[in-house]
Amino acid sequence: MKELFASGLDKLGIPFTARQIDTLVKFYGELSVWNRKSGFIKAEGKDLVIRHFFDSLAGVRLLSGMDFKTAADIGTGAGFPGIPLSIFFPDKRFTLVERSAKKTDFLNNCRALFSLDNVDIAESELENISDKFDLVAFRAFRNFNEYYKKLFSILAEDGSIFAYKGIKDNIEAELDEAGIGVYKIHRVHVPFMTEERHILIIKKADLIPS
Repeated sequence: MKELFASGLDKLGIPFTARQIDTLVKFYGELSVWNRKSGFIKAEGKDLVIRHFFDSLAGVRLLSGMDFKTAADIGTGAGFPGIPLSIFFPDKRFTLVERSAKKTDFLNNCRALFSLDNVDIAESELENISDKFDLVAFRAFRNFNEYYKKLFSILAEDGSIFAYKGIKDNIEAELDEAGIGVYKIHRVHVPFMTEERHILIIKKADLIPS
């Protein structure tokens, strides 16, 4: 498994240390054990690594060029993208927001096991979050058009939405329906994945009338 992670990180162009690889492998192992009992994710083995770990890590290079100190991962589920990102941004503070008690038990367990000191776990619905963050990230979250106003409400004034998405035409249609006209869509290539993947970035400041 170490070889698979190293190969994927090389393809993503992400420098890594032995400790980072070791933490990813341990997280994968712990998730695999819990997944067999609780069915958090419908993937296992190499498929789990590609579709969840590598997909999450596909945002690292874009995030490296962004100025943020705090990030919220909304609807993190089993910790994606928040935990993989926290491993590669140890100087940033990540809050993983998840409404399922079973999943937050798993996340708290991982936080303690792997000494993820820059990670906080919030067992909560999005609607109950009141803190402000420099970055609000999500992957498989509910209907964006239904919740984007709340997502923006927890962003700092100069903060950004950072959304992992699929087909570009679908993203543009979703944004058009929401009436959002200023944004950036970046194509990302996830190692060993053939499906189309993009990251959507929306700056809150661009949507505030001057």
